[in-house]
Amino acid sequence: MKFSCTQENLLQGLSMVSHITGKNINLPVLGNVLIKAEKTGIQLHTTNLEISVSCSIRGKVDEDGEYSVPAKVFMDFVNLLPSGKVEFVLKEDGLEVVSSDQETVMRGMPASEFPLLPKLQKNHTFTLKAADVKRAVSRVVFSVSMSESRPELSGVACFFNSSGNEGKVALVATDSYRLAEHLIGSGDSGKQTTILVPARAMSEIQRIISSYKDEIEPPEEVGWSVSDNQLVVSYGAVELTTRLIEATFPDYQNIIPSDFKTHVVLSRSELQKAVKTASLFSRKEINDVHITIDPETGICSVESSDEGTGKTKSQLKGEVTGEANSVVLNFKYLTDGLNAFDTDKVKLAIIGAMSPMLILPEKAEDADYRYLVMPIRQ
Repeated sequence: MKFSCTQENLLQGLSMVSHITGKNINLPVLGNVLIKAEKTGIQLHTTNLEISVSCSIRGKVDEDGEYSVPAKVFMDFVNLLPSGKVEFVLKEDGLEVVSSDQETVMRGMPASEFPLLPKLQKNHTFTLKAADVKRAVSRVVFSVSMSESRPELSGVACFFNSSGNEGKVALVATDSYRLAEHLIGSGDSGKQTTILVPARAMSEIQRIISSYKDEIEPPEEVGWSVSDNQLVVSYGAVELTTRLIEATFPDYQNIIPSDFKTHVVLSRSELQKAVKTASLFSRKEINDVHITIDPETGICSVESSDEGTGKTKSQLKGEVTGEANSVVLNFKYLTDGLNAFDTDKVKLAIIGAMSPMLILPEKAEDADYRYLVMPIRQ
């Protein structure tokens, strides 16, 4: 194997693929990046057996070949190289790297020990705007359950062209205490498809889109292909393959109420500050904050109390419609939801103390996102 490329291109490629590698006592090769040099170009591959990421980089290949080297050491080493041309030659004692006046030999493992990477047929392909995917994932992935006891809640459900959402994709996540849904316009009103993507893979997709760099401009679209219980996500020169979760996501539409007794529109920043203040005085085991709505005064009160730390009460002026109401919520779940919005104002929709509360954008035309929080029942 003999090839050359620029330090900048190699570092960019390694930043795309090396994030999923890690130490594995039983399979140390999973901490490596596989370098494949072919006449068609140079490819970098990593896998943790659940997710695999590959990235093509520009360069000149003189002799075909493949070899794997420790990903973290290789990336740290390349990061320290001067910008410009880097040459690689595979020799008996390892991979020789020549850059400027520096010569280094990196010892790794033969490509034959690297896990076989699946070659999937790309069926049911959908194309989504990269900016939409990045925004949607950031708004829902934190609601995924961290418990392994319920696999159906351990990923983000993607509903392509679901009933009532033709031409759209709904990304939904829940841990049974809160639920987040974000709608993306796909422009494709074709076949209905539902997949359940592991949270780690979703976060990796978001990271790749966020950190991808191109000399000209980053690609605007992300390709999604579903095949044999696997998902392939393509973005520019990067391709991520992940296993899908084989479980049925709950019928979440039945969880979200449609009729509410009270609505209040509030400044998002003021509500965030009030909730943060109340969190300081909430009961540590419960994390409770009490929200009370008074339609006569248009005041929303956010309060908490604890025998050990004291009590606090913030009063926010809002636009209230409906009847007087109150609900007790976990401040952590409430804060996560408020942080996910990017509007100046939010609307709280409340039924009562025993029912979930819905957070929505103030304006109906911005209603691509909604967040549901279950109450703490007293």
